[in-house]
Amino acid sequence: MSRIVIAFMICLMTSGAMARASGQAQGRLVPLSSGQYDRFSPAIRSALDLAKRACGDEYITVRNGFLRYLQGATGEEFTAVHFDQIGCGNRAEVCTSSGCLHRVFVSRVGLQREVWRGNVFEIDMSIVSGVPAIEVHCGAFDHSCCKRLIWNGSRFR
Repeated sequence: MSRIVIAFMICLMTSGAMARASGQAQGRLVPLSSGQYDRFSPAIRSALDLAKRACGDEYITVRNGFLRYLQGATGEEFTAVHFDQIGCGNRAEVCTSSGCLHRVFVSRVGLQREVWRGNVFEIDMSIVSGVPAIEVHCGAFDHSCCKRLIWNGSRFR
């Protein structure tokens, strides 16, 4: 039993901080209000505009966790936009059979820029050994194509 507890503690220590989520409703898609949209940065609004265009300029709906945040050790904040958590009006999502668009932005001193983008099934942001990282899952059930990208100060590699 003590070995299990020790192993669990090691896993917690190595994975570090996990990303926090932001969104609307638990598990269901709800319309994104114009007030909520207006509170986002220009870079995030631009990403949401891309989703709206993919929806044929129909209104978009969002699920809890469509935006996820991670605070870096040197003060930068990472924001991931998960298009698998965005829908078109009453339709489910804006994804394809090869996955969903995911975009990661970094904010420093009020400036925000995109630092990673991919059409994959999922990404997870975390702190690994004190450094921000993203785990990229490129297959629905194929874990052999998962890879970890580490922040080098300007992008994920």
